[in-house]
Parts: sequence; structure tokens; C-alpha cells
Amino acid sequence: MYYPPYMYPNYYVSVPMHHVRQQPIYWGYPQETKMGSMYQPTQIEERAKNMAFKDQGKQPFVINIEEAAERNRNFRTAIWTGSHLQVTLMSIGVGEDIGLEVHPDVDQFLRIEEGQGIVQMGDTENNLNYERRVSEDYAIMVPAGKWHNLTNTGNKPLKLYTIYAPPEHPFGTIHQTKADAMAAEEGGNSANPTYFGRTPDEWVKYTEFLVKEGLEDVKRGINATHILQEFILMGVLVGKGYSPERAYETVEEWERTGESKLLQQSKNM
Repeated sequence: MYYPPYMYPNYYVSVPMHHVRQQPIYWGYPQETKMGSMYQPTQIEERAKNMAFKDQGKQPFVINIEEAAERNRNFRTAIWTGSHLQVTLMSIGVGEDIGLEVHPDVDQFLRIEEGQGIVQMGDTENNLNYERRVSEDYAIMVPAGKWHNLTNTGNKPLKLYTIYAPPEHPFGTIHQTKADAMAAEEGGNSANPTYFGRTPDEWVKYTEFLVKEGLEDVKRGINATHILQEFILMGVLVGKGYSPERAYETVEEWERTGESKLLQQSKNM
């Protein structure tokens, strides 16, 4: 039997499925086994047709990622954006590519669910010396700082999902086409670039709590050196994923318990 290049033969065995062509992407309740409770094929097709993916970030979420990737028709759809990672679905058209890019501070994982292509990586955009052919079930790991591209070499859309750590795109990102993605990126670079999932102004608003607490310390007459030490430490913790409130409580605890002798000393200067 002939198999397309770089593809594996179909190794699935036949399993009775009551003639249901496909399962829903996720279930609101445990799946029943009685025939009377099974979805009929037409019902399943209608559910799939009307299903719209949206970002479920920072909420518990379970999904059949393979079926979700195969059903997705957008170039990019963010389905979960958290504090430390982001999951997106992608569909790369025939002859198209993701686009040569580099993420200086983001590690990336990609998994192919349907189709075939070529992945390239390298230290510079003109030296992509790492090249591999990929197809269904292949996983790709892209280290932060590596230039990379993925090109669809097949005769149907390349379906995949990708995980960014930390998040690369704004919450709820949907790019119907590659052109939409490029336009959003160009607009973001010129006006509102994001850093670890937030624009500079969003970071300012997010850390307002710390600013207010710092001003209260000034009113209480606490010396400037101590205030700066505390709030630099709090900023580091926020950058590591702590909420501003938790970062404040943690640093205050270090001082109060004596875990940080230097903070205690600077407060009494």
C-alpha cells in the first residue's frame, strides 16, 4: 500500500461507535451509554457547525484538542490564555506558512493534528540550519530566541495547536487569515505592543494597588530606600506570576518575620 511521504499508515482499529461519525468536542456532563441518549449524526454535525471557540483563559477548561484543532478554520484562535501559558488553534492554508518569526522570551510547543509540512529553525533569520518534515502527530519544540517557520507542503490545510509560555498574543485573539494576523502584529508593534500578555498601560493599571500602598508608606514617613527595596521585590514577584496583592503580602511577611534581615534593617535606617 502506498502512503504519502513522511506519513504513517493508519493504525486505528475498528471500534463500534453506533454509527456516530464524530464525537462532540467536549461534554457538559458524563457521556451516557444508552442508545437513547446518544447524539444522532445530524445533531452532532449541527453542533459542530454552530460551535464557536472562545478564550476560556484562567478558568478550568477541558477540551478534545485534536477535534478542536481539526474543526478550527481560523489562521489563529486563542482558546486559553493564562498567566503563564497560552493555547491557540491554527489552520495553515495550502502553500502558506506561519511566517518567519522569533519570540525572544517565549518557548513554544506545536503539535500537528492534520496535514504535513516543513519546519525550519535557526539562530538568525538568514541561517535556518535546522529543518525537518512533519506530519500528523508530530510535536515541535521552539526555544525562546530561535527564528522559526512552518510551511504547509500538503494539499489540504495544516491543522495544529500551539502552546506559548508565557502568552504571546492578547486574550481572546482570533485571526481569520494570515493577513489579519500580520495586520494585527504591525498595528501592535506601532501602537500597543504587549509584553507577557499586557500592554504597558495595562501593566500600569494592574499594579495600581502597589502604587497606592507605596504612597501610604511615604505618608507614614518610611524611608525611601526601604520603600524602593520592597517595591522592586514586589515587582519581581508580579513578573513571576504573583498578583500585586499577593506580592505585597509576601514581601511584608519577609520583613515582619525576619526572613529578610536587610528589609528590617533598611526600615530602621
